[in-house]
Amino acid sequence: MQVNEINSLSEELKLQRFKQKKSQEDCAKLLEVSVPTYREYEYHPNKLSLEQAFLLSEYLNWNLFEFFLSNVLQNAIANKS
Repeated sequence: MQVNEINSLSEELKLQRFKQKKSQEDCAKLLEVSVPTYREYEYHPNKLSLEQAFLLSEYLNWNLFEFFLSNVLQNAIANKS
């Protein structure tokens, strides 16, 4: 995962959490990790396991596949230019 993709995922994860009015503590409980660990996931989402990412996407009512598809398409277009 490239740096810009990680930053984009980090921002999107925070945005989706805010939209659903969930706290970092709520998400940490869902993943059964400490709040500092969850906070680390938000800043470095590449540390999330695939299972954790799916749990979060369901909990936050966020289409993770759509997000990644959009990023892949944007990167393909940017690389073509």
